[in-house]
Amino acid sequence: MKMNKRPKFLKFLVLVLLVAFVLSACKPGTVNVGETQAALPEPVSTPAEILTVEIIETEQNTSEASPPGFIRQGAVFGVMDMYQAEEVATGEYDPAVPQCGDLWLASFSEDYGENVITLQYQTPVIPTEIELFTNSKPETIVRVELLNSFTGLAVFYDESQPPQWKQSAIQGACETSLKLEIETDIEVDTIFIEFTDLASASQLDSVELSGLLNWYTDPLIYWRVPLPDTPVDMVVNPMGEIFVAAGMNGLYKFDLEGNQLDKMPAPDQADVMSLEADASGNLFVADSGFGWLVVFDSEGIQTDAGGEGIFGHLGYNPADDNLYLLRGSTIEVYSTDAVALIRQIQLDDLHAYTKLTFDSGGRMFLLRDHDWDAALVEMDPLSGEELDAFPLVTSNQQDIVAKDLTVDAQGNFYILFSMNTGEIAVHMLDPRGSLIQRFGHLSYDAEGWTEGSFREPKAISVTPDGRFLIIVDGYEDQSYLSTYLLEIDE
Repeated sequence: MKMNKRPKFLKFLVLVLLVAFVLSACKPGTVNVGETQAALPEPVSTPAEILTVEIIETEQNTSEASPPGFIRQGAVFGVMDMYQAEEVATGEYDPAVPQCGDLWLASFSEDYGENVITLQYQTPVIPTEIELFTNSKPETIVRVELLNSFTGLAVFYDESQPPQWKQSAIQGACETSLKLEIETDIEVDTIFIEFTDLASASQLDSVELSGLLNWYTDPLIYWRVPLPDTPVDMVVNPMGEIFVAAGMNGLYKFDLEGNQLDKMPAPDQADVMSLEADASGNLFVADSGFGWLVVFDSEGIQTDAGGEGIFGHLGYNPADDNLYLLRGSTIEVYSTDAVALIRQIQLDDLHAYTKLTFDSGGRMFLLRDHDWDAALVEMDPLSGEELDAFPLVTSNQQDIVAKDLTVDAQGNFYILFSMNTGEIAVHMLDPRGSLIQRFGHLSYDAEGWTEGSFREPKAISVTPDGRFLIIVDGYEDQSYLSTYLLEIDE
């Protein structure tokens, strides 16, 4: 009998639970709109203005793809000078960290009255938004300034132009996200945020800067092939044949489809430093091992050798059909027919010069001070006098290393970098030295890097028509020859 009663009791229990579930589903959720609005601060007469206030889920909508060149970054340096506080509000916000803001600043008993946090970012970007993670209210922010530390140009939000914050609730130790949309064409790498009081400033945990790399593009990688050894230099001749020096004595020939056509002979004890090609397609090899210039025809047959104590980087001048060897602060000029030294050009020894090239009209260009104050300079090929200079440094936030340069028939320059603030390998400049586009990521992944990324870029060369741009890079036992297609066939 007891066994017959138990099912009825279970049915009754299930019915009670079902009714309770339905009643609970009809109640308001954990976020009560009325209560939330009542909890908001009353409007006050301050520079800050709340544009919209909404409670959103912690997980942000990331389904939309970011545009090319989009960067979101936390500050790499943060300071409050008045309190001698460093590492303030640096990095990206982490909801797993158990505290919000700066505990050391929060411990100060005295407010000195100047509560400005200075934040610096590694990569200058055209800003689209900044997002503050904090436990402070937007009314405590009296000034926001976005600055380009290199040019001094800035965007201000203060009493005359109040910031319009979009406020959201978030998870973690910080309760509030404050977003400010930015509209400007100024590249920004520094942000100043001023608060009404120290207590509010100490609650700022992180400020993430979102924006776009100026003039960033994503051209097509036509092909990429592995190289048998670490590349040293590379050149493409007028016929579109690519020659690569890899290792100490490896010389390889490729076509514009990425096919290896030949492995050219070189002395066993050679130490190849530089390659260059003339208008006839002859290949010139600067061999510091034997200290001479070796000449090959386009078929890979050695036709001549000459010079003494050769050391440096080569450039071919189509205006006089001579080779120019950059050797420290001296340029040695050699004839291409007899490989004989013609003359020398003495450069300013106060600067360091690394690579040189010539445009189709015979103008000579060099990289100057490539690893600290890099510049593209034009020099007189007869006297060595500096005629013009185009700075390549655009920010104070990171070191810059310019590795190589080349120029197409239209006079456009292609500068190859192994380090810069945007971590972009190639900068293309017009004949006046203005940036046209930049592309190719600098990778720090020693295990392997994808097409369009470069681990240790070594050399760059362009076909005369500017359609194909070739780059060699290599790190340890991985090396690649890559070609961009800069102009699509019609």
